[in-house]
Amino acid sequence: MNTAIRLRQLVWILLIAGVVTLIDWDYVMILAVLLAAAVLAFETRDPLRALGLMRPRSIPVAIAAGIGIGIALIVFSKLLLTPAAEALTGVPRDLSAFDDVRGNTARFLALMPRIWIGAAIGEELVFRSFLIGRLETVFGGASRAATTTAVLLSSVVFGAAHAYQGPSGVLVTGVLGLLFAIVYVASGHRAWVNVMAHGVYDTASLALVLTNYDRVLIDLGHRLIPPP
Repeated sequence: MNTAIRLRQLVWILLIAGVVTLIDWDYVMILAVLLAAAVLAFETRDPLRALGLMRPRSIPVAIAAGIGIGIALIVFSKLLLTPAAEALTGVPRDLSAFDDVRGNTARFLALMPRIWIGAAIGEELVFRSFLIGRLETVFGGASRAATTTAVLLSSVVFGAAHAYQGPSGVLVTGVLGLLFAIVYVASGHRAWVNVMAHGVYDTASLALVLTNYDRVLIDLGHRLIPPP
């Protein structure tokens, strides 16, 4: 593959990263998706396919799989992954940015558009569909080695994007990003299962904060994997 094409993908990646990092707006991920779509319209003949938006093999299966994966990930994250990350780093995961949701149903509902539009749709299309696809091109096109490298690097970037949660949060979201990336590749580079799973995960996570049951699961997780 032409070296210039590979280098151009890095420019696109840095451009999207700059938009996400520098623009302070609740729905910046949607702007990033629109920019990614414009990039893919230039780079490919089928930008919707490149964004993982080709028709799912089965809509009911995609919905059911997404719900199941989202629920499984929230249980795994709260009971095992988060306490393991905190035991490793010695620092609690910082989720104080969501403290205003506790006992506040109005705030919980107000965040739902951001959860489903900004995170579930936006983050999946940018961090999985766009980033993995462009990284595969950087490494010579879709192959086992290129896809594996792209999956790993996209997960590192996804974790770093959640630096506001502290070192434990970066580790947790990095692992979750890896699992989401594996689901994306296993789905044939289709984003539908990922969008549903991500939306269910974030909605359930906020619902736990709303009801304070997140603290119950944290205590249970610390019994399974004690903090240092």
